[in-house]
Amino acid sequence: MKGTYVQDLIRVVADIKQRRCNLSPTGFIAEQGIGSDDYVRIVPADDRAITAVDGSNATVYSTPFFTLDVFRGAVTGYARQERVMLRQTPLRIFRIGDGQDEDYADVHRDYFGCEPAVPLDMGDTLAAEAAFRDTIEYGLAMAAAREASPGTLLLLDGALYAEHPSHAPILDAITDTCRERGLLLAAVTKNAGATWDGKQPLVPAAVKGAATLGIQPPWYLKVKEGYVACLHSSSARGFLVTVPDAYGDEEVSAVCSALSSYAGDGRVVGYPYPLMDAHRYAVIRHDLVRHVRNDIIAGCATQSINYLDYEDILGDYHDELNRY
Repeated sequence: MKGTYVQDLIRVVADIKQRRCNLSPTGFIAEQGIGSDDYVRIVPADDRAITAVDGSNATVYSTPFFTLDVFRGAVTGYARQERVMLRQTPLRIFRIGDGQDEDYADVHRDYFGCEPAVPLDMGDTLAAEAAFRDTIEYGLAMAAAREASPGTLLLLDGALYAEHPSHAPILDAITDTCRERGLLLAAVTKNAGATWDGKQPLVPAAVKGAATLGIQPPWYLKVKEGYVACLHSSSARGFLVTVPDAYGDEEVSAVCSALSSYAGDGRVVGYPYPLMDAHRYAVIRHDLVRHVRNDIIAGCATQSINYLDYEDILGDYHDELNRY
């Protein structure tokens, strides 16, 4: 069995090796026909306000009937390098599995005033979690699009793509509202899964391609999936940036200039700080999960549900076994 484990390690490391870009630093630019002129220089502009939105979730209980997840969103507003607004949503607890349709309809009505056009698929926990989280994020984004001053960049975490069909009209409405009110709209993906050859990651390949061509950051590069951008002169990391399809060079340049002007924080050089700040206030850590569990236990007590009954429904015997 030990030998099998070693073989597993060898297989995993071999896969990682195949995906790295160091094997052929010129492969990406040669295969894609990319030259120096394709990398566009970014001129940071600190006079544009940014409103950033992020959401988070964590599993509280996993039972044979449903998974209980807790969700939260946050939105931050920045102008001239200073935070001018911070807003957190209340914690929400939703069922994934039995009861998820009721919960999803409830949160969708809360934010958008209507039932979701398409229900969630049963049995796909990750997709359902993402749909609940995106609902909160899009709800915050819609409110921000209506409230932010003209010229503001509304910045979302992830990509400008509706993963669940019920969100497609919502994202369209956010895009339309931004256009009508004179706002810019963009999303930044922390870990993009896009590849340029079916194997090697696109974003690091673009960064290494820039280095091969002698291009110094900050810059952005148009790709099929959107734009790869390296946002700070001291950063070796790039990110995938997506914008509305109708954007031309002027809007893309303005988006990247705003992102670059907020990418100099020493803790996360190269990443837009307003989005990191939104993440800090949205993220749900272990201590908060424990707090939610205790609140559920207390709520059960008010309904004459004793601890044994509670354990029958929500208990995980792995916790008991792990004590030993």
